[in-house]
This record gives sequence, C-alpha cells and structure tokens, in this order.
Amino acid sequence: MKNLISILFVACLLLQSSLIQSQTQEEELKNNEWYVHKVIYNDIEYIAPVNDERSGSVPNLKLFENSFEDYFEFYFCFYNSSNYLLFLENQQFSVEGWISLAIVPSACSVQENNDYYFYYFSVMNPLVTAAPLIYSYEVNTIDGSTKQLIITNQNGDKAYFYNYYLSNPIFELEGINIYPNPVKDVVQIAMPDTAKERYEYKIYDSNGKLVKVFKDKKGPHITLEIQDLASGIYWLEINTPDTQQRGYSTKIVKK
Repeated sequence: MKNLISILFVACLLLQSSLIQSQTQEEELKNNEWYVHKVIYNDIEYIAPVNDERSGSVPNLKLFENSFEDYFEFYFCFYNSSNYLLFLENQQFSVEGWISLAIVPSACSVQENNDYYFYYFSVMNPLVTAAPLIYSYEVNTIDGSTKQLIITNQNGDKAYFYNYYLSNPIFELEGINIYPNPVKDVVQIAMPDTAKERYEYKIYDSNGKLVKVFKDKKGPHITLEIQDLASGIYWLEINTPDTQQRGYSTKIVKK
C-alpha cells in the first residue's frame, strides 16, 4: 500500500512539474516580443537579412490581448494576424488561419527583405489540407536575459526567434581576421588565440539561403574554398556545432 501511495505521489509531482513547465513556456511566449533569426523551409536553412531597414523597431512575432480574444501578429514587410488563436497542451497552439493586414503591395523597400518574406510566410502559414493549423513551440534561455523561441509547423518547417533584434552576434570572437575581402576563390580566416573549440562555418547568399557549410574546422588558420560560388554578396557565420544561437557573422564579397 505504501509503495502504491509513493508511486502516486511521484506521478502527481511529475504531472505538476510538467504543467508548471508548460505554463512557463506559454507565459514566456506570450510575454516577449520576438525577432526572427532564421527559418528552415523544405529542409533548407535561410538566415534573416541584417540591414538598416530591419532596425529592430518592429517585432516579427507578438501576442496581442484584448477583451475579445488573444491573437498573434507576424510581420516581415507585411502584417498577418491570426484568426481564432487557441493554446493547447504539450506546448502547442492552433489558429484557424491568418489574415493579411497589408494595404500596399510591399512594405519593404530593400529587395532582400521582400525576398525573405516568402520563406518566413511559408513557415508561419504552411500549405496544409485541413484547419486548424497546429504549431509546436519551445522557449529556451540562451544567455542571461536572451531567450530563443522555436516554432514548428505541421510540415516540420521551423522558425527561430530571439527576444530582441540581433544586429550583433551573441558571442564575439575578438581578434578574428577574415581576408581577402573581396575574395576570389579562398577565404582565409585567422582565428584568435581564445578560439579553442571546433567551429562550424556557414555561408548564406544575399537572400539568406544557406549555400555552404564547413564543419569541424579547428586551428589558428582556416581556409574556406568558395570558387564554385557565383559572384555576389554573401554572409559568413561562425558558430559552435549543435547550437541554435547566433554566432559571429560578417559580410563577404565574392569577385
């Protein structure tokens, strides 16, 4: 009998802990404004553009509450509002659909932002055959007050957000030197003495599409061969493997 009581007590504690965690996640999602960092759409990663037009003044995802109902707005050149938002168990929420609030053909003047809207919109408003749309979400504390939100749609596409606009990397690699820039075939990277880990090097095109990944590189000097890339502007991001937080990033020009 005592064993049964103990088992029931432990089960109640686990259930209570699960409910508290779920409530905490829901409150974290509700109580923050979110800025998109990247999306994974059709298994391809796209990093959000960083430019003056994206100054961080307008969040890309935010919950609004009024006396009638709660609703989400997601934004990237265009505003879209959720219809019939409902929070579910197991860190999920549903919406009946999204209503476009755009009244002009384009709210962005920078073309790379307009291009990125397609990928962000496709993740947040996926093509599925039945309503409502169901999303899973996860809120992580990255560093101090920095929080990360991951939203996954029914197709498995993901959107990654932070609770403030990341105009600068979360971690800095002071003393890093990337040359030549512009570059023709090979990017040379002189890493600082403090860089002891293996890093992952990702190159994105001007539309934010991931075009190259170099993994498990370590040492004071790194070379990245990019002779197969077309001429243009790219972003190089340096990060530790298996992490979702943003790393050091810089613009490179391919001749």
